[in-house]
Amino acid sequence: MIATIWQGIRFGVVGLANTSIGLLTIYATIYFLGSPPLAANAIGYAIGFAISFVLNRRWTFEDTLSISHVLPRYFLAAASSYILNFIAVFICLHYFNVNPYFSQLVGIALYTISMFFISKFFVFTKSQNDCDGLI
Repeated sequence: MIATIWQGIRFGVVGLANTSIGLLTIYATIYFLGSPPLAANAIGYAIGFAISFVLNRRWTFEDTLSISHVLPRYFLAAASSYILNFIAVFICLHYFNVNPYFSQLVGIALYTISMFFISKFFVFTKSQNDCDGLI
């Protein structure tokens, strides 16, 4: 249980780092390179995704499985979590008439929680067994 809490904290730190670096990349790509906003967005998200994968694999979950084993699962986890995010925002907006800004927070929370648990129990399965016995 304590190991899972520490993993959750690390996951949050990684999320803040990859979001900050991704956003900085988007802004820098637009400002310094004159990239169109959608192209800059794709570049920023790709860099953020890569940072998230590497840090979560190495630091959060201390995983040692091959990249070829975990990377496709990580893509699937991110896609699944995004779909949950999208559905939550859609439902908040169209069925409950929730403020758009608050709706986004609900979606982000659902994405983060689902991504953490999918990563822990589906993507980085070896780390789950290794970390639970450490603390």
